[in-house]
Amino acid sequence: MPISEQAQRAWKAGTAVITSFTAFYGLFYFDYGPGEHCFTDIQSWYRKKVDGLLGINLEAARSSSSSRQLQQQQQQISEEESKQQPREDSS
Repeated sequence: MPISEQAQRAWKAGTAVITSFTAFYGLFYFDYGPGEHCFTDIQSWYRKKVDGLLGINLEAARSSSSSRQLQQQQQQISEEESKQQPREDSS
């Protein structure tokens, strides 16, 4: 039983959409491992563009994260120093 021309067009259109999505995902989102690969540059470019559109500032987030870590480290040091100092009794 042959497929009608309309069904063939729908099948081709569906195949084109699925193929396009697969190529887009493979190019921009798929993680190929920790090392550099042939899509590294275009993936980093794409991520920067998306972050820019969404208003995400990675440098500010990194500096905020590092300053928060620095504050935590300073707090831990001051807590350790206060524990090490002997307490003086008033009696």
